[in-house]
Formats: sequence, C-alpha cells, structure tokens
Amino acid sequence: MQAPSVLITNAYSARNRGDAAIILGMIECLRRTDVFRDAEIRISTADHPADSARYPAQTVPSFHSLKNGFSKSPSANLLYFLVVLLPFSLLWALAWRVGKFDLPLPTALHGLMRTYAAADMVVAAGGGYLYTTSAIHGNVVLLRNVYCFFFAVLLGKPVSLYAQSIGPFAGRWQAWFVRLVLSTVSLVEVREEVSRRLLDGWKIPTPVRLVADAAFVLDAHPPSDDLEIVETSGGLTVGITVRKWFRDRELQVGYERTIAAFVGWLVEERGAVVVFLPQVTYADGYDDDREAARDVVASVTRIDRVRVVEDELAAAEVKWLCGQMDFFVGTRMHSNIFALSSGVPTLAIAYQPKTEGIMSGLGLGECVLRIEDLALDELRRAFDDIVDRGPEIRDQLCSTMREIQAEALEAGRLIGEAFIGWKDQQDDAGGGR
Repeated sequence: MQAPSVLITNAYSARNRGDAAIILGMIECLRRTDVFRDAEIRISTADHPADSARYPAQTVPSFHSLKNGFSKSPSANLLYFLVVLLPFSLLWALAWRVGKFDLPLPTALHGLMRTYAAADMVVAAGGGYLYTTSAIHGNVVLLRNVYCFFFAVLLGKPVSLYAQSIGPFAGRWQAWFVRLVLSTVSLVEVREEVSRRLLDGWKIPTPVRLVADAAFVLDAHPPSDDLEIVETSGGLTVGITVRKWFRDRELQVGYERTIAAFVGWLVEERGAVVVFLPQVTYADGYDDDREAARDVVASVTRIDRVRVVEDELAAAEVKWLCGQMDFFVGTRMHSNIFALSSGVPTLAIAYQPKTEGIMSGLGLGECVLRIEDLALDELRRAFDDIVDRGPEIRDQLCSTMREIQAEALEAGRLIGEAFIGWKDQQDDAGGGR
C-alpha cells in the first residue's frame, strides 16, 4: 500500500506546550504503526505560520488562522468566518464531491481546500476543545472547532478524533450538535472516563475507545541554554502553573490571591523555592500564563525565593523542568502530565472535568482541587498530604507510567485500524476495484 497522506487538524499553537506535546506525541505514536510509518503528515494549526519551525512536519493554515489573519478586529474576523470562509468552503466541498470541480477561491483558502482534498485521512488533534462555557458565545467557538475536522467528512474523507476530552456544554443543543457530528466519523478516542461515560450515554454509532493522552510519550530534554533556577539550599523546590481562566475579574483576582498566599506559606513556613513554569506563552492569542504568574508574584513578599520562567522553551524543555521539581502544583493540565510522567508528586487544580478524569485514571483522584472552590487552608492541607505521601506517590507513578504510555501508543494503532477498516469498506463498495 502506498504511504498515506495524513492531515492533523485542530492544532492550536506550539506556544501552548501542552498542545505541542499532544501533536508531537501523536506524530510519534502514528509513526510507530505499520500504516503510518512513512506517511506524509501535515498539521493544520491556528498559529500559522509561526508553528512552521516548531514541528517535524509541514504546517498549513487552519480555518482559525485564516479567520484571525483577516484583520485586527475580533468582530470583523468572526463575520469573515461566518459569511466568507464557511459558505465558500461549503460550496467548494459540494463542487468537489459532485465532480471534482476545483472552484476558484482566495489563495489561502483555496490552498487549505486542496490540502484537505489531498489527505487520505484526517485526524483531529487530541485535546479538550469540544466544550462550551457560554450558551451564546460558545456556539461560534464550538462551530469553528468542529468544522475544522467535519469539513473532511463533507469531502468523504475518513476522520478520527485522537484522545479527546468532551464536554461539558453550556447548552443542550451544543451537546446535541457534537453528538450528531461524532456520529459521522470513523473513530472517537477519549482520554478519560468522564468523557467515555458521556459518549456511552449518547449511544453514538461511532466506535469509542479509551486511550491515554499523547503527551505522556513526549521525551524530556534539558534547555539548550543554561537556565538559572533559584538555588534551593537543600529545601523543597515546588513548581507551579497558573493561568487566566475566569472571565469574572473578581473570581480571577481571588484565585490569584489564593495562589499568592499559598506561595508565601511555601516560602515562609516550608522553606521552599517556588518556580512558575508557564505552559502557554501565546501572547498574540491573548493566552499567556506569564501574566497570571507576574500578578501572583506581585503579591508575594519573599520574591528572592520565587522565580517566573520567562524564556520561550520547547515542550520537551518545559517537561524536563517540571521533572526537576520535588513537588508540583498545576492549574495547566499538561504541566501536571509533564510532572507526573517524570515521577513528581503533583497536586492538580482542575478548571474542567478533564483534569479530574486524567488524575483518577492514574489513581490520584484525591490529589485534585477544583479551581472554583479553591481556598488557602484546603490548598495547604492538600499539599501537606502529597508531601507526606511523596514516596508512595512516586512508587505508584513508577509502576503505572509504563502502562499509561502503552495506552498512549495504542491510540496510534487504533487510528491505523480505523483507516484500514475504512479503506476495506470503500473497496467492498466499489466491487474490490
């Protein structure tokens, strides 16, 4: 069989090291299969062209990047997506399906259409983007995220969804919409039980398989430049990730103040050095963890014991730094995965159910606090607990991580099986031709 062409859609940005770890892990897992060992892999990313230098595969634009590149006005960009990108691409797909007619379109959009058409298989990147927090604004965001892979369904391509977290949804129709779309693809992989239970309840005809997040297979590498982490003097080194999450400013400030008070306690009472390791530095996308970290540190007295890593590091380098910590407290889920897969006892602050699901899958469901209920006393108690249980947790991670990584690799094999199964169906429908 000729080596297939694979298009990975729904990539966000390599400046989100969690997203980068997923894409790199996907490529690794796919390359380990007989089906995709020599495949031509392209990545459709929202951060194009910046991502072109960050992945070992060709990157192309996405509907998201085309929308955002139209202007500097979010409202105008949204209008451009709804009245230009969406209807023109639908018209192109119809013409292509009917008679392989290649309608003329604006250059960038036409190039993206041809990329979809040239793919033998489309794989939606793993992650947690099929959810909403708003019954109104969430509609457009959900439509854009779904359309990135559903467009391939319209072209008659086999589509599989890699290791997903799905839900929650702010509105019933949003859940109905995702359920309908997932019924049209070849395979849905989920990365935790919360999503599997949701899809089991939906009873979609598409096979659903439980796998592990692709980031678990990412190899860690030390930074190429010497990075001066604060001298620990024999004390604890605690890694932390924070993020801008709440739309309500008072809630965001309350969360940051709680973290600041916790950092003060770590420094003053536990003699710790605290290192903020930003996972996302996508300032162009208004998504930069360094802003939240700076806001937290501004309220801390002993800043000589606190460090915010400002460097633009690769995902493998961030994972290596997470692995150098004695303990980790993470709001960003993939920073927790980086630490856990390096054997570091971790306390997760969950902003979505995916965090609780993945931690429970590792047997660490009790090491999770919900961001909306975060309180200093509970945070200190939970941290003391992981310190007391440190040796036990490290042993547990050591014994389970090989199995988890095997489950992550299994995801690539399942995608390969789905592709072969689809091709066999096409051959049968065509009389074996």
